Amino acid sequence: MRALVTSGPTREPVDDVRYVSNVSTGSLGTAIAEAFLAAGHDVVLCHGAGSKRPPPSDRLTLFEFTTARSLLDALLAEASGAGSGPRPDLLIHAAAVADYAPVPVTGKIKSTEPELVLRMTPTPKVVDRLRETAPELPIVVFKLESGLAREELHARARRTMERVGAVAVVANLVEEVGPRGHRADLLRADGTAVPWDGREEIARGLVDEAERIVATRRVES
Repeated sequence: MRALVTSGPTREPVDDVRYVSNVSTGSLGTAIAEAFLAAGHDVVLCHGAGSKRPPPSDRLTLFEFTTARSLLDALLAEASGAGSGPRPDLLIHAAAVADYAPVPVTGKIKSTEPELVLRMTPTPKVVDRLRETAPELPIVVFKLESGLAREELHARARRTMERVGAVAVVANLVEEVGPRGHRADLLRADGTAVPWDGREEIARGLVDEAERIVATRRVES
């Protein structure tokens, strides 16, 4: 299997020296990539600038992205087969992509102003754009929310899954993600759900799920 994995944050420029980003470290995406490698699969990891990444491997290809646009460009190339190698068998989209980006200013904004007001515009919807170009590519998306009951978290995650035509979604809450633990639920398109507790369990579970998805599609084709 050739797995395409995204990980870490985007960086959206404010000016030539500043950017806005988020708290993602890429730790989970790295764990996912390492789990696929340990299972004997090839991995293309698109990771955010400055985020964690696995040690080198003959079966690992790394691509560093900065903005949502650069991530989208990399995914479109990989999905079409014009990237680093053969088309991937599926995408695990764990990157934390900014929803909005500042309208960038050329040069450096002066630091003497009493306040700085940024005008933000929407970034490209990465998975939606990718789905238009690669309609047959199985995609597992992540949905991160905060302050919700689990029922509402699942409801929002399923709406995202249906909107982008994903085969599954990993639903989690900010309050349950941290260095000491990570709780998440895998929600499948068929309505079933699998609870996971811990980064390693999530990573291994995604490998099992990916193997099941790819094997099923190969039989059906």
